[in-house]
Amino acid sequence: MRSAVCLCLLAGAGLAADPSLAERGKKEESFSCTACHSLRLIHSQRLSKTGWGKELDKMAGWGAQYRDRDTLLSYLADEYSDAKPLPAPERSGDGSKR
Repeated sequence: MRSAVCLCLLAGAGLAADPSLAERGKKEESFSCTACHSLRLIHSQRLSKTGWGKELDKMAGWGAQYRDRDTLLSYLADEYSDAKPLPAPERSGDGSKR
């Protein structure tokens, strides 16, 4: 019974880690988001799928254009989920924050 549950969880994790979705999401992110701000701003956020959806709606209201909003939303919700920790601050060669 436990092995069946583990297999189901692993199969679900494999779908969530679909490299083609990640690649398409990165391309959509680059197309849709970098016209107005850096990726650092996006990558420093941690939001739920609902939160990312609201963020995309807000950006569309300000003129952002999406070729594939659903892929972008899935990518952001997977890669920058509120369940994931924030990245460590980047440091320069001398150890000071950038």
